[in-house]
Amino acid sequence: MKQLYLVFFLCLCLTHAIAQQDFRPGYIVRSGDTLQGYVDYRGAIRSSKIASFKTSPDANVHTYSPDEIQAYGFTNEKKAFESWLVPTPERTGFERFFLHILIKGKASVYTLRDERDRDRFYFSKDNGELVELGQTSYTRKDQTSGKRYKVLDRAFQGVLGSAFVECPTITEKRLSSVQLKANSLLKITEEYNDCIGADIHHIQPPSKIQVTMMPVISYSVSSLKPTGYHLYVDGTYESTGLGIGGGLAFHVRNPALSEKLSLQLELLYAPYRFKGEINNVSYFGRTTDYDLTFDLDYLKFPAQLRYTLPTGKIRPFLNLGVSYSQVIRSKRVEKSHSTFHSTSSVQEREALVGIFRKGNFGLLGGVGVSYHVSEHKALFVETRYETAEGFSHLRELRLPIHSLSVMTGFTF
Repeated sequence: MKQLYLVFFLCLCLTHAIAQQDFRPGYIVRSGDTLQGYVDYRGAIRSSKIASFKTSPDANVHTYSPDEIQAYGFTNEKKAFESWLVPTPERTGFERFFLHILIKGKASVYTLRDERDRDRFYFSKDNGELVELGQTSYTRKDQTSGKRYKVLDRAFQGVLGSAFVECPTITEKRLSSVQLKANSLLKITEEYNDCIGADIHHIQPPSKIQVTMMPVISYSVSSLKPTGYHLYVDGTYESTGLGIGGGLAFHVRNPALSEKLSLQLELLYAPYRFKGEINNVSYFGRTTDYDLTFDLDYLKFPAQLRYTLPTGKIRPFLNLGVSYSQVIRSKRVEKSHSTFHSTSSVQEREALVGIFRKGNFGLLGGVGVSYHVSEHKALFVETRYETAEGFSHLRELRLPIHSLSVMTGFTF
């Protein structure tokens, strides 16, 4: 359990690090003047409320609300925000926020991440009043069959249809395909601006799912600590062999959902080698010593949620997830040395016959850091702890495997 506590401690330290500032090249617009410098890059909810800015890496930080500056943005990420009065959810008043610009032209679309972590979308034409784009769902009952079914009222399509009426290529069929999602709203609005020849002052590059493949190699130190009421529980076990494995990892991220959360999927080979001893087992005058050997080769399928601090070339991260392991080769030997008065005998047989579990699930967590050589190439190192349910079906004999690993790989 010490390894598990160590990983949790490192996770807490990394979580604290993630909360730190992340200044990137950017700008603010105040009183009509654009000031270049560095802006703190944070999550969507915080970004809608405040903007922290400094003129140089060593300068003092100034934090601005939507009432104090008109806009701010990030140069490399091509991400921009504008200050707008937004209707409250109850429609009883207005509140000012920084809205993330998806596209700005004669027709513009903005988005806001609210306190419930939902994305809300707003439309403006000719820089006029904001109109929230929304949809509602309700249940209807079929009068004939009595069955109830769900109906989705896409009111936002009507708003867009009225606004885009002067563009002949945006037909009713085209509008019906629009979804209340960032990329879909951006695309239809871009089509309209192009259709009427309007200038587009800003457009957020569409976000796509990104999949990165990387070869990985690992070194593991494992332990076997049986529990229950079986003979094997009384043994002492040690890990033997080098514990070197590896395979392929696939890093899946969608910046539209989160720039810090991603999915890590892996296909790994992992060898486990254990030797055990059980001494002085007495039974009706016969004393027996046992030597146990467990040589197991697993194919593992970990799936983890990764939280990354995307700042600079060195980016710390933490992983938490589950894994499924399947035995692809096993050698299980029980060798007994028995003495009875002046006679002795040696027997050897296969261990765990009838109770050997080939597949098992586990929990894992890890912390690491990646070094980005370029935009698409990075070297990473991770320390990982995993506990698996083990390789025995018998309730009276649990054979959980605990392992602490160091893993490294290279993305390309």
